[in-house]
Amino acid sequence: MKKIVAIILGMIMLLALASCGANGGGETKGTESATAAPATDAATESAADTEPAEEVNLQEKVDAFLEKYMCVTHNKLDMMFNYTGASFTYDNIMKIIKDAAELPDTCSVDIDEADYDVLVENYQGAGDGGGGTGVGFYWAEPVNVTFSNSATGEEVTVEISFSFRKCLPASEIYPDGVLGTCPEDGNPTMKASYVKLNEVAISDDVPAYEGYEGEYTAEAVEDFFRELTGLTDKDEYEFYAIGFDPEAKGEPFYALFSDKNAPDGKFDAVWVETAFK
Repeated sequence: MKKIVAIILGMIMLLALASCGANGGGETKGTESATAAPATDAATESAADTEPAEEVNLQEKVDAFLEKYMCVTHNKLDMMFNYTGASFTYDNIMKIIKDAAELPDTCSVDIDEADYDVLVENYQGAGDGGGGTGVGFYWAEPVNVTFSNSATGEEVTVEISFSFRKCLPASEIYPDGVLGTCPEDGNPTMKASYVKLNEVAISDDVPAYEGYEGEYTAEAVEDFFRELTGLTDKDEYEFYAIGFDPEAKGEPFYALFSDKNAPDGKFDAVWVETAFK
C-alpha cells in the first residue's frame, strides 16, 4: 500500500514539473516577441522617413531655365552685382544660375576659369555703374556653361551671353548678387521717375543737394523721395536709403527704388548717390 501511495505521489510531482516547464517556455517566447516588435516598428518608420532621391532630367531643367530667364530681346542672361571680389565672384554667379534652374545638390554649374578671368577684368572696368536705365551694364561675349549631375553622370553644355549690371548700393540688399532685368524690360514708371530722382544726385562739382528742407530722419527722407518721384505706392515700390545716418547730415548716401513686383525674383532698380546739406 505504501508503495502504491509513493508511486502516485511521484507521478503527481512529475506532472507538476512538466507543467512548470511548459509555462516557462511560453513566457520566454512572449518576451522575445515583445522585444522584436519595437525593432520592426522602428525599421518601418525609418523606411517611411527616407525619401527617394530626386529624379532630374538635366537637359529639361537647363532648357526650362534658358526659356524662362534669357532676355528675349538680346538673348542675354541679366545679373546684378556690386563690388568685384565681394559680390561679383565665381561662386556667386554659379549659385544664382543653379538656384534659378532649381537644381538639386547633386548638380553643379561651371565655366572655364579663363573665361571667368575675362569677365572679372571687364566688369572691373565698367566703372561704378549708374542708377539710370541702361547705365552700368557690361555685356560679355558668350561663354560655355556646363551643367552636370554627379548622381547620374549627365552633363549639358550651353553657350550663354551674360549681361552684368553694376549696382554698388545693392551691397546692402543683395550682397551676393541677384538676377536683374534687361534695360528695355525695366519698370516703365521707375524709368520715368529717374529724371526727377537724378535732380538730387551729387558729383565732384556738386557735393551736396541744397533743396531739402525737411527733418533729417529716415521717415522724412523717404517721404521726400516718394513725393519727388511720384513712386508713392509702397505696395509697388520699395525705398532704401542706403548708408543714411540721421546723425551725419551732409554725408553721402544712396536713394534707391526697386520694383517689389518684378517677375521671377529679378531686381529692378533706379538709384542716385546724394547728400543733403
